[in-house]
Amino acid sequence: MAVTNADGSQEPRPLEVEEAPRRAASAVLGSGTNASADGDMRDALDPANQSLGEALKLSYRILQLGVLALVVTFLFSGFQQVEEGFTGVKTLFGRIEGEGMDRQLEPGLHATWPYPVGDVVSVEARRTVRLDHEFWPVVKPNLRTIEEQIESATLTDPLRPGADGSLLTRDGDLAHAKIEASYVVDDVVELLEVADRARMDDIVKHVLMQATVEAAGALTLAELVDAQRDFLAEPVRTHANALLQGMHLGVSIVEAKASERSYPFAVRNRFLEAQTMRENVKAGVERARQQAATQLTSIAGEKAYADLVRLVAEYDSALTAQDGAKADATLLAIGARFEATDIGGEAAMIINRAKASQGALEGKLTRELRRLQGLAPAFAENPRQVVRQLWLAAVRDVLSQPYAEVFSVPPSLADFSLHITSSEKLMQQRRDAQLESDKQAAEMQGFGNGQFNPSGRQIMIDQAGRRLERDASKGFSR
Repeated sequence: MAVTNADGSQEPRPLEVEEAPRRAASAVLGSGTNASADGDMRDALDPANQSLGEALKLSYRILQLGVLALVVTFLFSGFQQVEEGFTGVKTLFGRIEGEGMDRQLEPGLHATWPYPVGDVVSVEARRTVRLDHEFWPVVKPNLRTIEEQIESATLTDPLRPGADGSLLTRDGDLAHAKIEASYVVDDVVELLEVADRARMDDIVKHVLMQATVEAAGALTLAELVDAQRDFLAEPVRTHANALLQGMHLGVSIVEAKASERSYPFAVRNRFLEAQTMRENVKAGVERARQQAATQLTSIAGEKAYADLVRLVAEYDSALTAQDGAKADATLLAIGARFEATDIGGEAAMIINRAKASQGALEGKLTRELRRLQGLAPAFAENPRQVVRQLWLAAVRDVLSQPYAEVFSVPPSLADFSLHITSSEKLMQQRRDAQLESDKQAAEMQGFGNGQFNPSGRQIMIDQAGRRLERDASKGFSR
């Protein structure tokens, strides 16, 4: 079905759809009077308004408490702690508070206006700075210790200005040093008014560098590198304090020391070689002295050799002065000292051998005297017979030796020659006898079979014995 529009056009007519029946209403809103409607609305909204009001009141109170806490925290943030080992000042809008020395704060808790109105600026009261590279050569990366650097230094590898640090001494030599200094803050107000506290170490380092250059220029190289005393430290501290005082920084150097001082490494290398040679010479001299003392002690004993050396020197002086009486007296004193009980060493051995030789000689002479006294009556009665018997006894003693050989020759032969070969047994006996004789001679050191027989003119009673003159002009040994 079509529908004709007002302009004459036709459109198809929509199909009519049958609507489903609606169910009955469960509630009916009726319209009553205005007064009753407003009252019902208020009754419905009162619990919600009350809950909202209570929530707003609670939030407001919490906000008040938060603001109060922030105010209290802000006020108490003005209390600041100055740590131990620090000092500081109070500031108000960036200006230091207080008058005179009261402006400088001691360690502890201090009250001030909160930041940014007020603040407490603290500074470390004592600091240490070091000049480890300013006056020291550049360390080569492949050399770890200073000993390795010194050993590798040569005269063909000079110092490089601008890279290797050095000092110029009074005598025009170069030296190296490492400086360590401690400074304290005397007036923190003056410090903060003049300089930035973050740059104080750099300022003090530059002051120390200038002071070190001035102090080194007044010392010789030997004084600067003296191992026994630090001649550099005190002048550095004095010059540095004078510079700091002129700059009005409120700090001063309380301690300074040159932790290391050195010649140029190439020079030090040669110096160590010379020092090593000097130490070797000193050790050689000491060993020679010890050997001399050992030899002198082995000659006469530790206690006696000093006295004997002194007496020998006196004896030599007396001979030089041609004082014979004093020389004889000194020689007797030397003999008495040799006879003392504390004599030892080779002298004691020689004296004991001499005493043994003297005893043996006295015994031999005594026996010979007794034998001669026994032969005296027979010799007076028949001297020829006594001589013949003594001669036969001597021949018997010679022929009775184990290595003696006797050959009988017919008396009718006028000329003859013999070719004789001794037996092996006799030859061995002769060799053994010769070895024993040589051994005894070596043991007695020239005494001749353990005995020394002085001649008649060498025997003196109660006076000095054999005198040895240096020029061999007189004496028995001449």
